[in-house]
Amino acid sequence: MNVLVTGHLGFLGRNMTAFLHQQEGWHIDGYDWDPEEFPNVEEYDWVVHLGAIADMSCTDVDAIMRQNLEFSQKLFTACNNAGTHLQYASSSSVYGNTKDFSELAPCNPQTAYAWSKYLFDRWVFQQEQNIMVQGFRYFNSFGKWQHLRGTRSNVIHKWRQEARTQGKISVWEGAENIKRDFTYAGDICQLHLDFITTVKGNGIWNVGSGLSHSFLDIAEYIAEQENVPVEFVSIPLEEQMRMRTKTCADLSHLKDTIGKRKWLNIYEWLDYEA
Repeated sequence: MNVLVTGHLGFLGRNMTAFLHQQEGWHIDGYDWDPEEFPNVEEYDWVVHLGAIADMSCTDVDAIMRQNLEFSQKLFTACNNAGTHLQYASSSSVYGNTKDFSELAPCNPQTAYAWSKYLFDRWVFQQEQNIMVQGFRYFNSFGKWQHLRGTRSNVIHKWRQEARTQGKISVWEGAENIKRDFTYAGDICQLHLDFITTVKGNGIWNVGSGLSHSFLDIAEYIAEQENVPVEFVSIPLEEQMRMRTKTCADLSHLKDTIGKRKWLNIYEWLDYEA
């Protein structure tokens, strides 16, 4: 099996590349964004497209649409013409602040990043498809190499680093009401592999644990591990504008497609990481 992973130098891309390299007889290559060089997809059985500007706070809409939407459209077209199957990263952010996280639910993107993902979801399934196209809406991924996201790292990494460098953890006021479905990168990689090897079909699937944990519970858990206090701070205005109260993947479609799965719990990871 020959597979190309785009965004292979990023957090999830590095996890995916390392994971797929472990498969006997598989050949894995990586590609990272280069406006001067487009990948030759004809050499591959599958492209796993993870590359994107994933910064929710990025306001350069042209850059986001160019890299996230237009490049993805060009990549699909090349794969479709070459007969190379495509898996790609969508995002739970397309749903917006809602209680309905079914793949059939109305979407309400709140950021340029979310819009770029939503627009590709819509566009790619309006095209005539000669290949398998499998989109995955990730819910708050975490795991090894999450530091590669820098300022975009999730709160787990940020709080751990703050505890060790500043001797405290800063938590937003009302954090007990902010809940997220956290999804382990290793489980995401295994899911991609299982779809490649067993699922012969097209569509979009939620990828999450199906459980939500509050920011406060996680912050206090890390604080106890690191023996530091928790301090409450006001939510920045720019965060309030795109705030989602709760995310929790509806896994009905995923279970119908590939069966029930075991997801690594965030607290299991925190114990391991500590």
